[in-house]
Amino acid sequence: MKLPAININQSFEKEQRRNGSAGFTLIEILIAMAIFSIGILGVATMQISSVNGNANARKHLEASAFAQGLIESTLSIPFNNVADSDIVNADGYRVQMTIQNQSDLDADGTNDAMRILVQVFDPSGVERSRISFLKARNI
Repeated sequence: MKLPAININQSFEKEQRRNGSAGFTLIEILIAMAIFSIGILGVATMQISSVNGNANARKHLEASAFAQGLIESTLSIPFNNVADSDIVNADGYRVQMTIQNQSDLDADGTNDAMRILVQVFDPSGVERSRISFLKARNI
């Protein structure tokens, strides 16, 4: 008895058509990988931008803290002892204090108030903070 010849390819194709699953071709997989790669590159770019933004914010925060510390110490010393200064701290930040002008408010011949500018530069020389304030003589 002779068995009927079964073509394996035809049987497989019939099964695929019946189940509705023909699978993915190599080109479809490559296109999907390309689209996925473009998406991942976008996420990586956002991550880099976020890290740089956080570093920049940290530098501004540190500079403001150094400026605030100098302002507080300046306000606590006597009026006549205030002088220009240029300080480099341990982190490499340069804190510069400059007396911009002095005023005689009561016209008695002595200065009663001064405007002081505090600038903070990061280690690379970029100005990160600029604060101006008034210091008055205790009258």
